[in-house]
Amino acid sequence: MRSTFSIVMVWLVAAAGIYWGFNVFLAHQYNPNTHIALSAGQGQTLVLKRSKDGHFRLNGSINGQPVVMLIDTGATTIALSAALAPRLNLERGEPMLSQTANGEVEGYASRLSQLQFGPFEFENASVGVVPNMGDEVLLGMNILKRFDITLKDEQMILRVSE
Repeated sequence: MRSTFSIVMVWLVAAAGIYWGFNVFLAHQYNPNTHIALSAGQGQTLVLKRSKDGHFRLNGSINGQPVVMLIDTGATTIALSAALAPRLNLERGEPMLSQTANGEVEGYASRLSQLQFGPFEFENASVGVVPNMGDEVLLGMNILKRFDITLKDEQMILRVSE
């Protein structure tokens, strides 16, 4: 009886280890930039790896809350989901219409007290809050215009513009 219990426990531990390892693997495929490496000696440069779906994502924070950001050079401003806004303590601003891949949607404008990713921090950035967008924050051109952006060898290099 005791050996049966031991065998079951070994198989359960092995299954849990495989499950955990596969989840880590999938998370890295989705966002290979969870641990961002800064260029040596250059706090003003950030190198991002392309995810398996072709996008560039990175971890950051808004108003001290962790978020996953998707680099979106086609977005005029930062955009995030109305479901995410309360967690980030965003105040409801003026109503606005936003053009998305799924057509025009109604949302509202707001401001981020603090936005941080890699070595960069921004204050009082404008943001559009729209419904049904998912958990990712679109990092738009109101922030990206401050960088020189280079694509090279499946990497995106963000360098502060001078």
